[in-house]
Amino acid sequence: MNFRNTLLLLFLLIPIYSLAQSETTDTPEEKQTLNVYLDCRGCNGSYVRSEVNFINFVRDQSDAEVHLLVTLQQTGSGGWEHTLNFMGQGFIEDKSQILTFVSPKSDTNDEMRRRLVKHVKLGLVYFLAGREVLSDLNVNFSGSLSESTVVSEADPWNSWVFRVRASTDFDGEQSQGNLRLNGNVDARRITDQWKINFNYNQNYRRRSFTSEDSTGKETTDIYITENQRFFGLQAFSLGDHWTVGAYQRAQSSTQNNIDLSIGATPSIEYSLFPYREHNRREVTFRYGILGSYYDYSETTIFNKDEEFLWRQELTIRTDFTQPWGGIYGWLDAGNYMHDFSKNRVNMGFRVNMRIVRGLSIFFSARYSLINDQLSLPAGDLTEEERLLNLSQQATSYEYGGSFGFEFNFGSVYNNVINPRF
Repeated sequence: MNFRNTLLLLFLLIPIYSLAQSETTDTPEEKQTLNVYLDCRGCNGSYVRSEVNFINFVRDQSDAEVHLLVTLQQTGSGGWEHTLNFMGQGFIEDKSQILTFVSPKSDTNDEMRRRLVKHVKLGLVYFLAGREVLSDLNVNFSGSLSESTVVSEADPWNSWVFRVRASTDFDGEQSQGNLRLNGNVDARRITDQWKINFNYNQNYRRRSFTSEDSTGKETTDIYITENQRFFGLQAFSLGDHWTVGAYQRAQSSTQNNIDLSIGATPSIEYSLFPYREHNRREVTFRYGILGSYYDYSETTIFNKDEEFLWRQELTIRTDFTQPWGGIYGWLDAGNYMHDFSKNRVNMGFRVNMRIVRGLSIFFSARYSLINDQLSLPAGDLTEEERLLNLSQQATSYEYGGSFGFEFNFGSVYNNVINPRF
């Protein structure tokens, strides 16, 4: 870009930026109602803005008098618990409140979002004292004080929830085709004291490649990978900070050279913060000892056809959800007890953060240090096994990451929802 083009770009941007700044000045309407910044993590923010029309939704957190942070957590029955954290800012920073409600699994998406709008409206009324818009609001009561608000019913399922899923997808062209079959069965029971979960899934993939030689004769090569996995968990609460339990694992994998592996992991977990605060902050430490039997499809590089192994595991999880963004991090470390050099460390983090007005960044990274590929088959891999990833390949590390930013400027308010096109 030459100097003339740069001047022209600045000439065009300066008026736009000036207009954007002029819209952030105080207006009489701000005294009539409330400026709210909606921080909706996992919910339908557009629907909330379209249905709550007695306040101003602002685009930037700095322009808000109330920061509304909405977070979701799945319940044991498959529904969603919504936590609405209303946080006053500026001259009403001493005002705040938290509302929670559960939308059961039987709710449709429309029913769930209407429940959310209802609780958003109820929570905002607390902050409207002294605002002119309050005189235009009405309160309707649809219940009856003579009726009991709590109905006790026997649960014939005793809090158990079951789910069965199956799917398939396929694609192809003249010279190749792909077929995938997936199945999953899940059973779980979650109460204040117990968390029980059993899960089984199976994945099948068939890939075919057709080639033609110089004589016109066609040859079709077929490659199949199949994986089965069972996972079980029983955890019992020992209070606000401690949990004991065990994992059960079983697996077969053509890709990982395993005909069958089966094992169990007695574990103990400590939470730095009370478990009830998981919506906002969470730091947990889990330690367990895994005992597993392995039956290999082919003889391994360590000349084993089958073996029983002990492995110790340490897992650390951190998760913070704050008005400025969120941080999630994890570390999984483990080693085999017969040889501490056979170990693996997986670590990573994800961050989304508001830096200054209008500017937010997000980035993530992960890294694995791998020294425990005991199931690698002896012998060299074929070219097909390498290119199609039909068999695991030796490696000492894995890594990945992402980075991005978002910058917004312009009108402060974003109340209007326009669904056209």
